[in-house]
Parts: sequence; C-alpha cells; structure tokens
Amino acid sequence: MTLDATNIVYLGLSAVALGGALTVVFTRNVTRMAIGLGAFFLAVAGFFALHLLSFLAVAQIFLYVGGVLVLFVFAIMLVHRTEDGSPGLESRHDIGSLSVVAGIFGLTTWALYDISPSLTGIPEATPDVTLGAVLLGDMLPHFEAAGVLLLIALIAVLVIAGGDRE
Repeated sequence: MTLDATNIVYLGLSAVALGGALTVVFTRNVTRMAIGLGAFFLAVAGFFALHLLSFLAVAQIFLYVGGVLVLFVFAIMLVHRTEDGSPGLESRHDIGSLSVVAGIFGLTTWALYDISPSLTGIPEATPDVTLGAVLLGDMLPHFEAAGVLLLIALIAVLVIAGGDRE
C-alpha cells in the first residue's frame, strides 16, 4: 500500500472517527461526549466526501452534526441531573450492549459489502454504483426504519428518565 494523499486523508479520517467513537463510549463528561460525537459525525462526512459522494457528505453535516448532535446535547442537558444540578451520565457496559453493537456492525458490514472499497485503495465513484444510490434506492426503507427506531429510542429515554417527575 502506497502512501499517497488519498490514503493519508483516509487514515486521518479513520483516526478522527475512532477517537471520537472512543470518547463517546468512555467519557463521563457530557461536553466531551458531544465533542467526540461531533468529531465522529464530521469524520463520516469526510469519508463520504473522499468517495466523491457530496450529497451524502452535506446531508451528514446538516442532519447529524447540525440536528441530531444538538438534539442529543439538549436531551442530555435537560433530562439527567446529578445532586448538584450538573448534567451527569452513568456508563453501563455489559454483554447485552456489546451484542447489540456487534449485531449492528455485522448487519451494516453485510449490507455494504458489495460496494465497500477493497484494501488496495479507494476507488473512484462511478455513476451506477455509489453509496448514495444504494442507500436511496432499494435500501431506502431500511434507512428510514433506522431513523424511526432512533426517534423511538430517544423518546423512550426521555420517558424513562423523566418518569419520576410529575
């Protein structure tokens, strides 16, 4: 594998995405968690841009960085408070969450296997086989179902966390 500019950008985006994801999983500070989530979302937008999928890159920035990240910050800041009034989080790592994450990773890998780049380099985008065409083509119902599931999960968190208040 030669280290040309594309591979260096790919490795840099991978490092940012991994660092952001690990920050979200292992930090207890809400502000640092939001920054890690934002870094991860921006790295994903960078991957889309690197593969010449400009529509998905812009949609990633507008929807996830601009919308979902702000919604998460407001939900966490307003819902869960410690005794001194500051936002607090409890980290619960168990085998159930690990199995859910492994299942989602496996399903995503299986769904995107045919269009993923090989280990020899990043291919140029072609008009007939792009990630945007796959996600917005036959996979659109799955994409929309994932969005609805995330919305239901957020509402469930708000209901569960606010259940002790009248």
